[in-house]
Amino acid sequence: MERYSSLRRVIRRGIIPLVLLFLLIPQASGIGVGASPDRIEFGVVSQRDGAIRELYVINTGDEAERVLLTVEGVDLIVDPQEFDLDAKESRAVSVSIDHAEAGEYDGSILITARPSGDDAGGLGLGAGVRVPVSFVVKGSSYIKFLAAEGLLIAIAAAMLLWMRRSKV
Repeated sequence: MERYSSLRRVIRRGIIPLVLLFLLIPQASGIGVGASPDRIEFGVVSQRDGAIRELYVINTGDEAERVLLTVEGVDLIVDPQEFDLDAKESRAVSVSIDHAEAGEYDGSILITARPSGDDAGGLGLGAGVRVPVSFVVKGSSYIKFLAAEGLLIAIAAAMLLWMRRSKV
């Protein structure tokens, strides 16, 4: 009799309907996405030249996925931004800085994956990973400053050599 009453309490609390709900929903456990490298650091970048890095997006799941890359917090060019990946496949994505203003920048690239195809169904669940991005853009005045500093060091070295030779 006690088992019957505890079963009724479980049914009333909704545990069995909850279990049935999860059994009826298509599983999203086969979805997965990864990235290499896990962080992109451009370092110091010239304002005129820009810079390019490669980011590898990896489908770690067991089914084909639709991948979307979204840049957040910085102005980067990502090519391609959206594509399909088969199971266990990877793809190189070009990440570039082009004509940014001088300053320090920190942002990220959000990589999201969801089941590929029109009949994906389910709850629209997917997977995602965030790749931090950082870089410093130095203007042409900074590069001129470095060139002048190098010239001063070269002149000082030449003067030291000349002074040593003249004493001998």
